[in-house]
Amino acid sequence: MQGPGETTPAGQASATAPLVSVIMANHQGAAYLEAAVRSVLLQSHDRLELIVADDGSTDGSLEILDRLAAQDARIVVLCHDRPSGPAAARNRALSRARGRWLAICDSDDVMHPDRVSRLLRAAEALSADAVADDMIHFATEPLAAPQSVLGEVATADPWQITAAEMLRIPAKGQGGGQLGYLKPLMRRSALGVLRYDETLHIGEDQDLYLRFLLQGGTMWVLPEALYLYRRHPRSLSYRSSQAQVLAAMDAMEHLCGSLDADQLKDLNKVIADRRRILEGRLAFEALADDLKAVRLWAAARGLLQRPGLLRPLLAAAGAKLSRRITPADAGRESRTIHLIAPGQPHPKAGEWRRVPDLGADHAHSALWTELCFIASRCALTLTYGDPAGLSAAWRVPAAQDIVARSDVQSDLPRPFFGDGGQNG
Repeated sequence: MQGPGETTPAGQASATAPLVSVIMANHQGAAYLEAAVRSVLLQSHDRLELIVADDGSTDGSLEILDRLAAQDARIVVLCHDRPSGPAAARNRALSRARGRWLAICDSDDVMHPDRVSRLLRAAEALSADAVADDMIHFATEPLAAPQSVLGEVATADPWQITAAEMLRIPAKGQGGGQLGYLKPLMRRSALGVLRYDETLHIGEDQDLYLRFLLQGGTMWVLPEALYLYRRHPRSLSYRSSQAQVLAAMDAMEHLCGSLDADQLKDLNKVIADRRRILEGRLAFEALADDLKAVRLWAAARGLLQRPGLLRPLLAAAGAKLSRRITPADAGRESRTIHLIAPGQPHPKAGEWRRVPDLGADHAHSALWTELCFIASRCALTLTYGDPAGLSAAWRVPAAQDIVARSDVQSDLPRPFFGDGGQNG
């Protein structure tokens, strides 16, 4: 399968050099690592390499990586003897990348097997420096609601991201997600010498993408949902500290100092909003630290100064308590949903969902978010009877089981999620 830039300057196809370098940072991710790696290796576009930068793991991750690398020469494993943070790990991987295109996959996430192929085709059609797709949230613990990164701001057509849109942090109650969570395919020549800011342990993706856009790079978002974003208690994206928030604030102020007058004028409002939201996050982390250290007077003073912090504090405490007292599988009912392709008859009995045809743009985030939400709250079995149903099943990694209703001939492999379900 050919994509953009798959020929040498002389016009001859290269049979050995990878077109795409997939970058994966890993720290203590053994529980989900194999599923993430296999989702990359099972891509329908196989002219790729996977560079895994292990960041001081001691949980068996290296044994998993050594075993998988012995089975597939496209895996490159970089070892670091002590944790340095996701930004530093990714930078080490970027320094080894050979592909003309760069893609990021986190070591606890999963990619649909057609993702790289479809992003490459879209990049060529749009003449884009970077393309990204929507990200569906999934979990084996109950999700609060169906969710994707784009949410209700998802459009029916590709749209180009501006620097202001990338910088924006939606306040509570506002629509849309943070675009910094996206995992774009990026042209290496357009990225140039830009690298992740290693002082950042949260928001490092958004910071890189913003600098990429400000230097003239173009990034488009597709109306597709091909990246599955795992939610779990140890997700780095959901943990922060005062030091991490301060680092994010420092990076933003440094960026503001590098903007010219026109850029600063265009971004002035969103910068002010972002600064206010980060200040609120810093106050919340200070309050949480005071409570953990039983500095009750300091905590009371913080609440008096910012009474709005009480609600997120109670929500965080409730979520933590719920995880402690409610096992992930407690009371999980069994549920079966049949995935039916367009034009196929649906069963007269039982639950079913109509899935898009394989040739469609897959602009159906609402369907995938619903199924992932259901899978987080019950033992979900999905059945499929054709390639379109199999493609749909790939978007529900938390499903307990995936069952073929008939002998399905498909170029897509069977899902391998490897995290406790029976699918694979």
